[in-house]
Amino acid sequence: MARFYFNLQGTVNVDDPIGLSFENELQAFRAAQTLAKDLAISRPALRGTTCVVVTRTDRGEAYYISV
Repeated sequence: MARFYFNLQGTVNVDDPIGLSFENELQAFRAAQTLAKDLAISRPALRGTTCVVVTRTDRGEAYYISV
C-alpha cells in the first residue's frame, strides 16, 4: 500500500504530516473528492479558493481537487 498526503492549498494552507495508506490512486482520489465536498459544505468560504492536494512522495505525483 502506498501512503498519500492530503494537503490544503490556496486561501488556507494546511500540510498533512501523517498521510493515509491506500491500495491505489483511485481510492486516494475518491477520498480527496469526499474531503473537498465535505469542506465545501462545512466551510463555504473555501469554495473556489482552496484545493485539496493529494501527493505521493515516493512518486512525486500530485492531484488537485477544487473545494
